[in-house]
Amino acid sequence: MSTSTVRHTLSKVLAATLLVSSPALADWVGDLRVKSAPAPGQKTAPPETKGKMYGRAGMLRMDLSPAEVPGGMSILFNWEKRTGSTLFHERKAATTRNLDDMSVKIPGACSGKNQDFDACFKEQGFKKVGTQKVNGHPTVIYEGVPPGAEGAVERQKVWRPTDLPEVAYVRSQTFDTKGKLQAEIDVTNIKVGEQPASLFAIPADYEELDAPSPNDSVMGSFKPEDFKGKSPEQIQEMIRQRMAAPQSTPPAKTK
Repeated sequence: MSTSTVRHTLSKVLAATLLVSSPALADWVGDLRVKSAPAPGQKTAPPETKGKMYGRAGMLRMDLSPAEVPGGMSILFNWEKRTGSTLFHERKAATTRNLDDMSVKIPGACSGKNQDFDACFKEQGFKKVGTQKVNGHPTVIYEGVPPGAEGAVERQKVWRPTDLPEVAYVRSQTFDTKGKLQAEIDVTNIKVGEQPASLFAIPADYEELDAPSPNDSVMGSFKPEDFKGKSPEQIQEMIRQRMAAPQSTPPAKTK
């Protein structure tokens, strides 16, 4: 279902989302636009990914349709259960991970249903650096490095809308340790209103899969003997072919 390029792009999107993910204060929906930097070896950036973002007290959902994932995918956050789930719609499959097992830690002020978003950002160490109108909303701009992300990102920039208490941000940018923009997330056309509870749950007919290890990679699929007797050019071509080949979906979860 995915390739190493898909993994690379989605890992940046997931990381950027998790870094600024916060439970909503009320139901709302908005259009989502995600831009990512090129993967290593790529000359051009991946196509812009569009989708939807839904908020509900204590929950968040992102619908994404990257070209490399047939049928699209959704990411669900549930702060009460402390879980993050990824749904693969064409495969009708889902993987779930405990948010407390992630390298990025979410402070207590960001995990409640009635938290103050500004207090949440301040607890994470973010500082106000200005104001700006973005995506049609007046915003306060925060910059900082979320707890647990030190050494992985140089900084993250968040545009917090002052006219939408239900929404944590209308734009976020994540920069790598060299200061290069890695991911930009925009939320537009936001409408506050009740959303179906089914949006925030894994469908009953979806197969539960084992979540992939954070250490899974294309390089891990090679054996030492695969490299024996090969020139650097041959090795490079072998890796390129492996990266271009579709990778298998995670195995079904052991009962």
